[in-house]
Amino acid sequence: MPYSLLLVEDTKTIAESIKKYLELDGHKVMRVDHGTYANELVKHQSFDIILLDLMLPWVDGISIAKTIRSVHPETPILIMTAKWQLEDKLEWFEVWADDYLVKPFDLEELEARILALWKRLPKKQELVFEDVRLDESQKKVFKWNEEIKLSLKEFQILEMLMKNQGIAISRLDIIEEIWWGDAWFEEDWKLDVYLSTIRRKIGKDSIETIKGFWYRMNKN
Repeated sequence: MPYSLLLVEDTKTIAESIKKYLELDGHKVMRVDHGTYANELVKHQSFDIILLDLMLPWVDGISIAKTIRSVHPETPILIMTAKWQLEDKLEWFEVWADDYLVKPFDLEELEARILALWKRLPKKQELVFEDVRLDESQKKVFKWNEEIKLSLKEFQILEMLMKNQGIAISRLDIIEEIWWGDAWFEEDWKLDVYLSTIRRKIGKDSIETIKGFWYRMNKN
């Protein structure tokens, strides 16, 4: 099963190797190389697993881990670091890091540890928003217990918004999540069409538009 991964690593060669390896196996990897941006990103977007380097510009990995735990307490964090002393390890577990790898490490081991973390997660099969229910395992959506037919892209957009209820998601984040690697300008206008169709099917006031560039599930 492919996972949505956030890779926080400022060493370009290491980051590119990890990203390429995991994407070849079908995983979605968003790479961030700056501590400040990573710290803000995790406040507004969720991921299945976060791979976190400790030595980062401006904001260190420990501070980012604390932010992750405050907003996404169940998201697994795998620490990647050159540090290996006992006091370092104790510091990682103080912020509830789920696992760690000491650099340099083998990419096969990294993926094996990612799989182990995923297996330990409590699986959330269903998302609920007012009278709308999204079944992630069956890829179906229901309103008042009647199934609503959605295209794959419509389902993926709705799933992303429902996973982040109460959080404003930008157009760019949605496009990068749903249309990985496709031309941005081509997909930008398509997003408006999909959002319009989703609103028509589940309720026109269900998705709030904020300043034309951000979207959020809006509870009445």
